[in-house]
Amino acid sequence: MHIVIYIQDMCGYCIAAKEEFESREWKYTSHNIKHTDNHNNLKELLPNVKTVPQIWINDEYIGGYDQLMEWLFIPTNAKWGDAATTVTME
Repeated sequence: MHIVIYIQDMCGYCIAAKEEFESREWKYTSHNIKHTDNHNNLKELLPNVKTVPQIWINDEYIGGYDQLMEWLFIPTNAKWGDAATTVTME
């Protein structure tokens, strides 16, 4: 499973999304938009985005935290991944 999440500091929904991944032992890569290159990359992907987190799972755009919670209620999605958590910060 390949998870990418765009976040910012002091974001409760960002923390909650990451904790959800960690509780399931899912690996993810986190991009903090306080870094200009990450902010610009997110704007290229989603030109009209105004909030974080923004989440992709296996190259499928999920959306924000609320959409992640909806996605997780689909039984086949909620069972993905058995590997230990590895977090990559960029």
